[in-house]
Amino acid sequence: MAKERAFGPHQLAEWLGIEPRHVRRAETRGLIPPPDVGDERWSVGLAKTLPDRVEEILSVVGDENYGEAQGAGKAGRRQPVKGDTFGPHQLASELELQRWQVGRAEQRGLLPPPDVDGKRWSREVVEGLRERVAEIREELGDHPGLGSIDAAKHLAGRTELEVEREDVRMLVGEGYLRPVGEFRGYPMFSLESLDGLDGELVAEVVGERQRWMERSVTAKEAAALLGWPAGRFEVAAERNGLTPGRLGRYDRAEVEGLPERDREGRGRSRQE
Repeated sequence: MAKERAFGPHQLAEWLGIEPRHVRRAETRGLIPPPDVGDERWSVGLAKTLPDRVEEILSVVGDENYGEAQGAGKAGRRQPVKGDTFGPHQLASELELQRWQVGRAEQRGLLPPPDVDGKRWSREVVEGLRERVAEIREELGDHPGLGSIDAAKHLAGRTELEVEREDVRMLVGEGYLRPVGEFRGYPMFSLESLDGLDGELVAEVVGERQRWMERSVTAKEAAALLGWPAGRFEVAAERNGLTPGRLGRYDRAEVEGLPERDREGRGRSRQE
């Protein structure tokens, strides 16, 4: 199945005939809805609601360059950023990088830290970075990676297994998968690393989770299994050292043996 088309900030700007900075400003001011595909890209359906609103958007966030660009047939072309300092978005535009590439390059030390108030880069520093753009692109690739939910979907499509987010976390925990960066504090995984995972390994992890799900219960299910109120189960479990395992679930066999263990424990307490 063909992947559904989606627009990054620069692609959306070009598609609308405006500049990337207008997209960024409009998103910040709520004139354009937040990205609805992976928190970074706009779906075609959402994008199609915007062309009729371009004039309205530019009346708020535009400038005199818009009229010149339209008249000269330069819609969507990057314009040099004016000023002596650059924030992350301006730096990305100036170096013709994607915004995620700037953030990822910072995380990996491929860019120096901002030298102006700890938030922006001076023009002098930016000029010195131009010769490193090709190196940054080669190091980071052209895809930002997938979060754990989308990574699970990607693995499911490749292996035809019922891969879930928890399986991705297990692969990370066991050292088989390493994030290439993060987005809003969440790890991101490269397509190369996901495609490089051995299918049998993924199947083993998925199978282990499924077997655990079959032989375990939630706290609510455990209480229902014993015919107890939730509070009684929680107190008895704590008193007898019964703790939840993976995914916060309890081993069914241990739950079924809890009444007898709890009676014996209370009996010993009374004798003492």
